[in-house]
Amino acid sequence: MVQLPRGREALAPETFRPRVVLRTVVLAADTLWIGVFVALLGLHGATNSAFLSSAFFIALFTACSMFYGRLAYTVSDAGLTVRTFSAVRHFSFDDILRVDVLPGLLGTSYAVRTRMGPLQFSSLLGGHERLCHLIVRRAGLV
Repeated sequence: MVQLPRGREALAPETFRPRVVLRTVVLAADTLWIGVFVALLGLHGATNSAFLSSAFFIALFTACSMFYGRLAYTVSDAGLTVRTFSAVRHFSFDDILRVDVLPGLLGTSYAVRTRMGPLQFSSLLGGHERLCHLIVRRAGLV
């Protein structure tokens, strides 16, 4: 731990990422469709629509793999930092107004309302309950 002014200790930043199982399944699906595309190259009777379909799934799973590979939520003393595919956004805990927990059929969703706009994450993140707890506690929403 790092010592902060006024005797307060800083906690080490914690990073929450999509579950390894999810990232592995998406990468496996991408690999499967690449294999299908290569197999189609060897087939003499393969249609253009078969090539287009496999190319679509390659693009889809490659994009998902890149998205899930980059996605991260980091909680530190400075606030919450969210890294997505295209941006890095930082939210001070003072800017966090409310956290709504929304249970659903496919898991739990968390809606974080901030002065800088809405933010969401779901139970697809490993440690999502702890992430929610840290945000609520550090933002003083308890």
